[in-house]
Amino acid sequence: MTVSAPDQTVLQERRGGWRAVLAAGIGVASGVSFFAYLASFFIKPYVAEFGWTRGEIAFSAFSTLSAGLCAPFIGRMADRFGVRPVVALSALGYAGVTVGMANQTGDIRLYYGLYFLLVFFGVGTGSLAWARLISQRFDRSRGLALSVGLSMITITATIGPVVLQAIMDAHGWRAGWLALGAFALGCALIAIVIAPPDIGLGAAPADDTPASLKEAARAPAFWLAVIGMFLINIPSGGIMNQMAALIADKGFSAQAAAQVVSMFGLSVLAGRLATGICLDLFPARIVAFVTMAAPAIGCFLMTGQGVVLAGGVIAGIVLAGFSQGAEGDVGPYIMARRFGMKALGGMLGALAAATAAGTACGAILFAQTHDRTGSYDFALYMGVAAFLAGACCYLAIGEGSAGRSL
Repeated sequence: MTVSAPDQTVLQERRGGWRAVLAAGIGVASGVSFFAYLASFFIKPYVAEFGWTRGEIAFSAFSTLSAGLCAPFIGRMADRFGVRPVVALSALGYAGVTVGMANQTGDIRLYYGLYFLLVFFGVGTGSLAWARLISQRFDRSRGLALSVGLSMITITATIGPVVLQAIMDAHGWRAGWLALGAFALGCALIAIVIAPPDIGLGAAPADDTPASLKEAARAPAFWLAVIGMFLINIPSGGIMNQMAALIADKGFSAQAAAQVVSMFGLSVLAGRLATGICLDLFPARIVAFVTMAAPAIGCFLMTGQGVVLAGGVIAGIVLAGFSQGAEGDVGPYIMARRFGMKALGGMLGALAAATAAGTACGAILFAQTHDRTGSYDFALYMGVAAFLAGACCYLAIGEGSAGRSL
């Protein structure tokens, strides 16, 4: 049986791009994206040792926002100089900041400053750089390649909560920070060794109409993607930032909460893989709408009462995780397909900035809601509206470059 030309193209992409996918998987699975799944485990130890409130801790989101706004700059550096140097410098800085986090004295201003640096350096360890490397080498099977490469974080996100909780139980929360830094630096070095060289920095050999960042910023599709990313990350970021505490408040033990957070990691894997496959088969804006709207149901379920509460919380966390996984594929795919590779790093930086802004707003909304009402329910209801509005932004995105459908 003869393989058709299109199938040969897909096979050639996969043979030539496996190193990029593997390197991206290792890199993303260990940096700031990994920490996002574990941040909530430090909340109760801070409250116990330093007397900080959850609302005060959540104000670190302003540091996240400030650092996240630097993401377009970091993305442009990846466009200009390549992924390897950006990842190397970012991983070194990130690991250094974790040492500072492990040596906090209780001055919350120091905590805010360290958090800014953690996110600033961490941006370069995440999907911003690695998604660019994958997108350079894949076109026909870009959705699947992104989903496989960026989904490896779900392995560490599934195992990480239980391992981190065990380390903190045995050696304290400070040891938890040191473990995170060592893991991030070691994995980044392995990923850099595996990663192939960048192709055509600043160019776009595989795209028909590559756009500069300035040209992309004039298009409504660009802003719909950015605004949509901001909106969906308000509830998504709030849930992730407060996840362990939210689950514990619903009556789960510390170990049970860790297991539910692990389920979140598995649902992220399912969402990422399913979305990557669907992006290569169906219009991206439809895939984005469905996956971004689903967690609105999850937010509603997590406000349940009585006998349905436990099941509602678990179902809500799973749906939120599915959407979180989809988000990591949808943003890079749409930007690359719509605008080309010329300034993809900068465009992914804009999405990262929107993610940071939404996450910051969500963390503050959820924490302040709890401090003022003793419950997260009002924030969850707001999350329903935000998820639906963000999903509609993606649905409104039109045709891709050179008439390619989104």
